[in-house]
Amino acid sequence: MAPLVAFDLVGPMAHFRKFYTNSSSLSYHVPPRTTLMGVVAAVLGWKRDTYYDCLGLEQAALGVALRMAVRTLVQTVNLLQTKTGDWHGTQSRTQIPTEWVLPKSQDHQAMLRYRVFFQHQDPGITREVARRLMAQEYVYPLFLGVAYCPAWVENAQLYEADQMIWQEDDREPVQLDTVVPVERVDLAGLRPGLRLLSDRIPLDFNPDRTLRAITNVVWEDQAQPLPVRVKGRRFRLPEDPDSRWHVFLEV
Repeated sequence: MAPLVAFDLVGPMAHFRKFYTNSSSLSYHVPPRTTLMGVVAAVLGWKRDTYYDCLGLEQAALGVALRMAVRTLVQTVNLLQTKTGDWHGTQSRTQIPTEWVLPKSQDHQAMLRYRVFFQHQDPGITREVARRLMAQEYVYPLFLGVAYCPAWVENAQLYEADQMIWQEDDREPVQLDTVVPVERVDLAGLRPGLRLLSDRIPLDFNPDRTLRAITNVVWEDQAQPLPVRVKGRRFRLPEDPDSRWHVFLEV
C-alpha cells in the first residue's frame, strides 16, 4: 500500500464552476475531483493538459471533506469583452451572474477549509507533493477554482502505509466525513437533524479535456460526518476516532 498525504486547502472564497451550467456560472459547494487534480498539478508545476493521465482514476486517489460549513452568494461580475480583442475595457462589458462559495459563519475572519487526501501509485509523487506542501513550496499559485479566489495549504502531513487502517466491511454504519459517491452508501435510517446535499460532479478528464467520468455525490451541509454503511474501501488515519472514516472520490 502506498503512502498518503492529507492537507487543508484554505481560502476566503471559492468558485468551482459546474460543468453543466449555462450562461450563469453556478458553483459546487466542494471542489470536485478534477479541481483537486489541478491543485496537485500546481503544487508540482505540471502544466495544463499534461497531467490528466498521471492523475487519472487509474493512478491517483483523491478525496475531500468539508471542514467549514459554507453558503453561496450570487453576484453579477463585469467581464471584459475579450472575444473582440478589447483588453482595456473600452467596449461594452459582458455581465455574468456568478455564484460564490463563502464560509457560513458570523466571524468575518472565517475561511473556507477543505481537508484533501491524496495518494498515488508512485510513492515518489506522493512524497514530493507532501514535501512541497509542508515547505509551502508550490510551483504555481493555488486557487479555489478560479484566479479570483487565492488559496493556501495548512496542516499538511504525510502518512506511511503502515500508519493507515483500511477496511471494506459495509455491514455496520460508520461516521463518514468525506464527500462520497451516492452509489457507495446506504442512506436509509439517518438520524434527524442532518441536512444532506447532493450534486453531480466530474471525476476525470480525457487528454483533450472532455469529461471522462462523472458521478453523483452526497455530503452533510454543516460539515458533520454521515452515519452510513459504505461500500468499497475506506481508510482511517492515526489521529481519527475509531468510528471516523474517509473515502476517495471513486466508484
